Amino acid sequence: MKPNCYLTSAALLLLMPLSVLAASPAADVIAETAKAIQAESAAQADYSRWADQKEALGAEIRDLKATDTWLDFQNEKYAAYINKQHEVIAELQRRKQEARRIQMELEPFLETIVDDLALFIQSDLPFLAEERAARVAFLRDSLGDYRLELSEKLRRVFEALHVEAEYGRTIEVAAQELTIEGEPRQVSLFRLGRTALYYTTGDGARAGMWNAATQTWQSLDQDTARTLHKAEEMAARKRAVELLQLPIGKVQ
Repeated sequence: MKPNCYLTSAALLLLMPLSVLAASPAADVIAETAKAIQAESAAQADYSRWADQKEALGAEIRDLKATDTWLDFQNEKYAAYINKQHEVIAELQRRKQEARRIQMELEPFLETIVDDLALFIQSDLPFLAEERAARVAFLRDSLGDYRLELSEKLRRVFEALHVEAEYGRTIEVAAQELTIEGEPRQVSLFRLGRTALYYTTGDGARAGMWNAATQTWQSLDQDTARTLHKAEEMAARKRAVELLQLPIGKVQ
């Protein structure tokens, strides 16, 4: 029991009239005093309990206010995030539609490119005929493969175009069998980019070049044959590079 309870009870006793104290029996006085002390004690307990409840409620209110502020902040943040996601989704949908449109246009375009490449090879200088025909056949099979991604089909077509483009920047010497004047002969084929294509026989006695106008092989003279032999040696890095004169274009 708290000390102030006793002080309050004692004060009540002092304030009581002396006549009442004198008239009341000692037991009644004690009983009244005890009741006053109990009432005061209960009041103090209630006060303490209410003070604790008030403090707890105050802390809870402060927590709720802080939580409410945090939730408002998060709501604004997530609202901005959701708006951003809506923009991203809209952009993805736009790209999807664009990709669909490109796919619808690209697949037939690739077919056209391969067809044009096949026609170009037929009209080009007759070198690496089997390899280049196999490349075109591979591209046709690739474009017809439904399991193959469009990106992979595009990559293969671009790779083939790159290989064909490189032919125009390189020189090459290769052994090949040609039919010359009705007879099959083993010759050395010399390709000068896509500018000209020549052949020389193994004994160096005969030489010729491809005439694109007539689509036939035409013979060259002995001097040109010797020049071609030098060119082949330079291409094979067996001879120092020097300027040579070779016929290019239509041979009369």
